[in-house]
Amino acid sequence: MKFFYKDLNLEVPESVYYPREDSLLLAKIIEKENLKNKKTFDMGSGSGFLAILMAHQGADATASDINEEAVRTIKLNSKSNNIDIKAISSDLFEKIEGKFDIIVFNPPYLPEKTLHRDKQYYGGRTGREVIHRFIKNSGKHLKKEGKIFIVFSSITGEKEVLDLFESYGFRAKAIERQKVPWEELIAVEAKQF
Repeated sequence: MKFFYKDLNLEVPESVYYPREDSLLLAKIIEKENLKNKKTFDMGSGSGFLAILMAHQGADATASDINEEAVRTIKLNSKSNNIDIKAISSDLFEKIEGKFDIIVFNPPYLPEKTLHRDKQYYGGRTGREVIHRFIKNSGKHLKKEGKIFIVFSSITGEKEVLDLFESYGFRAKAIERQKVPWEELIAVEAKQF
């Protein structure tokens, strides 16, 4: 399936997450950032959309995904858009080295009890398990003045996610919201204390 965003043109196979409202909410945030010569990382990149968008703005972009098909897709989409991105197959930070100015994550965030046929949306029993693992290990991959941008659903629990960030030494706040059917998408910015 094709995905178009401004002058970007991406191919998204069925087994790879197709950019939706949550991706577009993060894109809106990314476009406000000065990314020229910044080292950026798009975790759980899927099609590579957000990583390609950051590289298009002058960032040195890295992207990762646990899905091997997604990693191949990131490479193909970056090449077809004349963008250079380092694409890595990794379970969260497992194979990631170095520190970044910006880390972007559109995680699986829905609780298992949520009625959705596609497992790529599930973030564990509460919807926060993947997010918790991410937050726990993100500090050692973030530069001193770096920022994390993450999106999740109101179903996931805004206060609980903000509390998780705080428990690992981050100041976090909601910076964008978007109503969608049955939920509200919440984009959070986090910085280390």
